[in-house]
Amino acid sequence: MNMDITQAPFNSSLMGVIRGVADYFDIDLSTPSLYGRTGHAFFMNIHEAICPSGPYCWNIDPFIALLENCGIRMKKHGFFSSESSLEERNTLEKAILTELEKGNPCSVLNMDYQLITGSDGSGFLCTQPWECKHPLAHLSFGSWDEWEDEIHACFYSFEKIDLPDPLFAVRKSLEYAKDLNENPSGYTMEPYKCGVAGYDVWLKGVKKGYGAEHGNWWNGTVWSECRKQGALYFGEIAGAYSISSLVAVKLQDMYTGISDILLRVSDRKLSKTKKIEYLKEARELEEEVLSILIHLADSIE
Repeated sequence: MNMDITQAPFNSSLMGVIRGVADYFDIDLSTPSLYGRTGHAFFMNIHEAICPSGPYCWNIDPFIALLENCGIRMKKHGFFSSESSLEERNTLEKAILTELEKGNPCSVLNMDYQLITGSDGSGFLCTQPWECKHPLAHLSFGSWDEWEDEIHACFYSFEKIDLPDPLFAVRKSLEYAKDLNENPSGYTMEPYKCGVAGYDVWLKGVKKGYGAEHGNWWNGTVWSECRKQGALYFGEIAGAYSISSLVAVKLQDMYTGISDILLRVSDRKLSKTKKIEYLKEARELEEEVLSILIHLADSIE
């Protein structure tokens, strides 16, 4: 059993999974719309040491709720660790196999998000979003030997639902962006910070010397990609709702600028001084975006 489904090689492996699921279900939404409607275009989550866990250690529930505005219902099947019993693993595996037999794609998060495309009888077959050794392409039933002792996994399944009215979906995504920055504690946990507050943690981390490490590079590439797709999402809004086009185009330009800045910050060789300078510039732009964005939803008709 193996589904004909492909994971897009996005820096955000979660969104690579969602792109694959949307294509599998023949959902006619662009990649910017997927990033925008789920709110991931506006998201940022930074650990105090700028470690690469930022894109993974957060409260995914608001994302799951917004994903329904993309015509996809995402179901959590629980969290599992090296302490999970064989019985718990067997129960989970049966549930995932049942979903696959229904034709519902599944995924797993353990260090990165991967689609589970099926089974070869001995374990799950998983996509590898990039050409590298990790994440692994096979997970043995019961033992999960391939993960060794590095097990902190969440499993999900997906089903297709009706798409909502596009205007409703856009408004909900903009409301998410506003709430993300006004109530950031509801979207992550200590010692992480999300939204505009994430820049403050990022700046402190760079000043402490974490800016030349792998985590800084990874966060820079992931959040730059999100802002790039957010810029394109604002472009789509400008094209669809003429009354808001000027505001949306301005936001598109600003988010393009933020994306470019964060990509520069990801450069391991860039000096600490320049990283700090760029992050301050991006933070100012992000705050300005927020001040404009909170009025955009009300003007769209």
